[in-house]
Amino acid sequence: MNGLSEANTIRRLVLTGLLVVGGSVIASVVCTQISFMDGSANPIFYRDAMFFAVLIPLLIAPVAYGYIAWLTWRLHHTYAELEVMAHTDALTGLPNRRAFVEDMEGRLRRVDENVVLVFAMVDLDHFKRINDSMGHATGDLALRHAAEVLRDSAPAGSVVARLGGEEFAVLLAQAPDNAGGTEPDTRLDVMRQRLADLPLIVPGGIVRMTASFGMAVPLPGEALDSLLRRADSALYRAKADGRNRVARAA
Repeated sequence: MNGLSEANTIRRLVLTGLLVVGGSVIASVVCTQISFMDGSANPIFYRDAMFFAVLIPLLIAPVAYGYIAWLTWRLHHTYAELEVMAHTDALTGLPNRRAFVEDMEGRLRRVDENVVLVFAMVDLDHFKRINDSMGHATGDLALRHAAEVLRDSAPAGSVVARLGGEEFAVLLAQAPDNAGGTEPDTRLDVMRQRLADLPLIVPGGIVRMTASFGMAVPLPGEALDSLLRRADSALYRAKADGRNRVARAA
């Protein structure tokens, strides 16, 4: 639902509420006024008029407010869908750059001595060749395949996101004892090797993919921009050293 249809839904909510209240009040006033005008001459009419003065609002209100409740639910449901769409990459189903940045910024602001973050930028090697030789449709399949392999091979509790194009991001959260050694490199290397070992089979042939990883551990008080720059520098070093490898930022 776009912004225009959302505005229309809100207008319908307001108008329905006004109609319910206004219609009920008018019906009650009219019936009551008629009953007072003719009540002394015709007691039965007085009784019937008072009855309808109460009955009409009771009949209108449940239907109208039921409609209002349905519109409200639909509006909330739409907002929830829009929120998911705003934070999800449409092609791969992974969190998008916006979602990942918001998550990272929140984690960097929180100080948790029991968790150390390990961030890695991931870039598929020679991805342009796939688009050029096999077409963009196969390229999209390759991106979905890479996203699935990276997500499924990531350690439990990790976050894998697509930053854009053939670039992905991985966030590992682990105990402090494991942050200074080689285990983060090893975990990322498992993901790298898994992608290299699982080619994508398409009608036109077999698509083999590798990826380069640039890893960085956030420094105390480090801003996200600085962390991204260090990881990006490590990624370029992995590319320069021959691709299909994990490089750690200084």
